[in-house]
Amino acid sequence: MDISIWIIGEDRRMMIDNQRKINNSGCMRAVCLLTDKAFKDMAQRLKIDSNNKDLRVSPPSLVIIDYDKAVKNDFEIIGNLRENNDLAGVPIFVAVDEKKDDICEAFYERGVMVIVHKELYKSELIRIENTAWQHENTRLYEKKLQKQTMEIQHAKEVYRLNQQLESRNKVLQKIFGRYFSDEVVSLILDMGEDVSLGGEKRNVTIMMTDLRNFTSLSEKMDSNRLTSLLNFFFDKMVDIISKYRGTVIEFMGDGMLVVFGAPLAVENPIDNAIASSILMQNSMESLNRYFAENDYPMLEMGIGLHYGEVFIGNIGSEKMMRYNVLGSTVNTCSRIESCSVGGQILVSKEIVNNAASPLVIKNEVEIMAKGIGEPIKIYEVTGMKGTYNCILESVNDKNEEFIPVEKEIELHLYLINGKLIDSDFVTAKLTGISKKKMSVRIDEKDSKNIDVYTNVKISSDSSTRETSGEFYSKVVGHSGDMWILHFTDSGNAVEDFIKRATGL
Repeated sequence: MDISIWIIGEDRRMMIDNQRKINNSGCMRAVCLLTDKAFKDMAQRLKIDSNNKDLRVSPPSLVIIDYDKAVKNDFEIIGNLRENNDLAGVPIFVAVDEKKDDICEAFYERGVMVIVHKELYKSELIRIENTAWQHENTRLYEKKLQKQTMEIQHAKEVYRLNQQLESRNKVLQKIFGRYFSDEVVSLILDMGEDVSLGGEKRNVTIMMTDLRNFTSLSEKMDSNRLTSLLNFFFDKMVDIISKYRGTVIEFMGDGMLVVFGAPLAVENPIDNAIASSILMQNSMESLNRYFAENDYPMLEMGIGLHYGEVFIGNIGSEKMMRYNVLGSTVNTCSRIESCSVGGQILVSKEIVNNAASPLVIKNEVEIMAKGIGEPIKIYEVTGMKGTYNCILESVNDKNEEFIPVEKEIELHLYLINGKLIDSDFVTAKLTGISKKKMSVRIDEKDSKNIDVYTNVKISSDSSTRETSGEFYSKVVGHSGDMWILHFTDSGNAVEDFIKRATGL
């Protein structure tokens, strides 16, 4: 279903900013009409060709008019909208600098449905989305109802359509927007009329980040606290990325897609990306102190880096475009990041081979990634020498020190392939444990299907998989029959297991 929003006004920057906010919702497409001629041309395109009955352009789902534009010609634009039969019933919103009773009353008298701010709030974006969807659903509903009425007067069908409409409206409450980096938006706006579709192929460094176990944590938080937590986290991360001239292309839920080397020029994009990653990981300790003081959950972040050719530029259509980066380099970086655990920085062979500064590498391994035919060699970076001279502070973290267990505890390991958990388990013996990791002993014959960076579900109770002693980990290394697993859960199950294993 096409959800088209018309924005009518003369303030180009305000309109493009609101267009970006609306388009970032993921299900709406905004069209800016900056002149009277643009509005008249668009309205004319709604007309139906009498020969082929083909609608040249779909009518809007909702119209937003700038207050200054509306009053400039004594509300003529509102009258034109109401008198156009092709726009009958389309909701009209008016954007004002400040809501006042006298302003609102003047618009309501002329059929305006809602008054919003020129700088749209998130709640107003949701209202725009809900209203547009309701209008489109109502329009579809009416067409379908008319057809049903002509064929047969059937009460059950009318009821079904009402239920379908109600169900679709509920879906609207679950939709969240994703926003571009302000730096990218400013760069595009500064181009003015030169903004156009297109881009270029360029070698850049891609960074992807993701918070570990955040989905389960967020389910326990109300929306306001969740938003505050993410905003505080992203503010800190974006400051560090900007310091090293990286550009946040997209916020992906609790993660980020970042580019070094475009559109901002960077002399050493690989080194800048690594230095930024190290500082971002090192800043997590102070962030978590703040979270603890304010009764927020502790967070851990994984980072993946890859270097290669991408297509980067304005992608979409003349009506709606976005600054984005595409290509196999982005997909490979996503696969690398998915292998990381909290506090870890994983990089590709291309990063290691092209870095200008010497890297401190803790581990290297080959993995088979989904959608990529050949094995990927990835490296765990813990520092960088030379000009940057930075080290990952967690390398010497006391939380990594293993406490040996007096009596080996039997564990059941269920390997996870994609989103599926194997029905069979591998038996392991717990030999040591820290706050973040544990060491286990696995017979060689039982470990043939286990690889480094394999995700596993662990049960500390041998009687059944559906017991309260279950939690998740990722394999991060091994030597002989000794394997190291990093906890990817941060809940009570892990804490209880550590206490039970250490007797503390």
